[in-house]
Amino acid sequence: MDIKDIKSKLTIAEVIKHYGLKADKQNRLKCPFHEDKTPSLQLYYKTQTAFCFSTNCTTHGKAIDVIDFIMYYEKCTKHEAIKKAEQKIISPTAETTKPVQQSNDRAMFLERMFTYFKNAVSNSKPAQEYLQSRCIEFRNTEVGYNAGQFHHGARKDESLINDCLKYGILLDLGLKSRTGDTAYKPFGKWCIVFAMRNKADEIVSLYFRSTLTDKEQRHFYLRDRQGLYPHYPPTSTKKLILTESIIDCVTLLQQPEIASKYNLLALYGTNGFTEEHQTAIRALQSLEEIIFFLNGDEAGNKAVAKYAPMLKAEYPNLKITSVAVPQNEDVNSLLQGHSPEILTHLIDTRKEVNFLFSSEEVAQRTEKTTLSVENKKAEEVQEPEPITGLNTANPYNLKYQGNEAQYQIKGFRIEQLDSLKITLQITIQ
Repeated sequence: MDIKDIKSKLTIAEVIKHYGLKADKQNRLKCPFHEDKTPSLQLYYKTQTAFCFSTNCTTHGKAIDVIDFIMYYEKCTKHEAIKKAEQKIISPTAETTKPVQQSNDRAMFLERMFTYFKNAVSNSKPAQEYLQSRCIEFRNTEVGYNAGQFHHGARKDESLINDCLKYGILLDLGLKSRTGDTAYKPFGKWCIVFAMRNKADEIVSLYFRSTLTDKEQRHFYLRDRQGLYPHYPPTSTKKLILTESIIDCVTLLQQPEIASKYNLLALYGTNGFTEEHQTAIRALQSLEEIIFFLNGDEAGNKAVAKYAPMLKAEYPNLKITSVAVPQNEDVNSLLQGHSPEILTHLIDTRKEVNFLFSSEEVAQRTEKTTLSVENKKAEEVQEPEPITGLNTANPYNLKYQGNEAQYQIKGFRIEQLDSLKITLQITIQ
């Protein structure tokens, strides 16, 4: 195997992971080649190189590739570093089984692709604008963007295309380009990307969320979906929040007051509480409470009514609670229309799920406890004259019914009169 083959198959991310090193969100780490108090080694995933900006470093002034990294870290000759790099590519141990090797190959490839997608966010205005509209700070979140250009130009590589086809990031539709070459369709084009991890914290799948307005094509999971987001909860977890989506989970993770008190786990939607989720929960020996923070709609209420009794049956001593979410709202939409304190307030006022009723009755009772539930009986009553006046039943959605229009003030908090961030909705009768 020549040096070119090694560099095409072994990434800088795989090398630093092999040595137990971990970069920060800016792709920097404390340089292992000299005494370093603050991160001075910058990783460049596009070129698969590293550069130390400290003048005290033996590598200062030059970019080092994967072979150089091994050579300096192992303090060996370049020839020995090449041999060690070859060994890392071929097999970490002679006893590695084929299924494990396949799993490692998938994780290594997806780690490489996700790194590329993460770098793309910094260069994409549409991605940044979308994330900003969802109140997600990309600099503090492991999120990527797929512009669908990763297999074009200088990045075009036969081994990359074959791996992309193998794991589903490229689709071969049997079409030809204007030049006569095979035309591939990128999976999840124009989507922001999140990584899903296995128990070993390896990336084993990707989730794509469209930045376009097409409501019919919004969510995409990579073929052979597996892994959890943001990762398997630590065994020390005491209180676990379950969200309906990855976007909702990201929203809560960015609230320090919540992230410091709770661990979080995203479901794959209301029907996406999988066996892998349950396996991860079974490993939490210190778990005291599971908190459902699902959407404020019929599907969310039915999901709580379905999964809460199932969990209670397996863990009789476990406290299971549910957050009352305003009707037709979700975690992320709440943050878009309110101050972040509303999320903490809703979690603090969560209620324990009542198991004295059937699943349908639990769903009905959960729906009735949401902060913005409508009085359906009142809507069915035919009044000879329009009812006017102020309705403060939901402190986060004040309503005033006039003779000719209904006015709704969303985001207002009665107990916080200095809040000025509101949304005014006027409905003409």
